[in-house]
Amino acid sequence: MRCRRDALQAACSALYPRLHADDPSLLSRLVTLASPPELAARGVRVVRLTQRAGELVVTFPRAYHCGFSHGFNLAEAVNFAVPDWLPCGR
Repeated sequence: MRCRRDALQAACSALYPRLHADDPSLLSRLVTLASPPELAARGVRVVRLTQRAGELVVTFPRAYHCGFSHGFNLAEAVNFAVPDWLPCGR
């Protein structure tokens, strides 16, 4: 399994150099959003999905993600990992 977080971190560092210099852990908090076309232009693989009622979304270790709602919602996040994911998470 290949982790691609380095490409995203490099792109965000280039897009927001002052913010990144002031706080290198900026991407670890819920305060940064970048345009998908700008990320793709810098070599970041961008995908999208539509989650429907009753569906689960699994996010792999080191996978940055964002989302938004089109109305009322109730969300729950559960953090877990199966043993095969541990090398990537480390």
